[in-house]
Amino acid sequence: MMAVELTPDGPRTVLAYSLSADPTSAHHTDQTVLFSRGQWVTGRFTEAEIATDPQLRTTTVRG
Repeated sequence: MMAVELTPDGPRTVLAYSLSADPTSAHHTDQTVLFSRGQWVTGRFTEAEIATDPQLRTTTVRG
């Protein structure tokens, strides 16, 4: 289960089952712990970070 909240500051997310099935990974239970505490992961990437990415390519589709 993934929960998403859209806020004026950007999306907040949490995966109830974490990011890795590998029990030796640091990400095996990280988001499960956040979910159980009612906490969120905030702002993966800001608009400013996206805009400064040297590999950013923008395509305008008209139709």
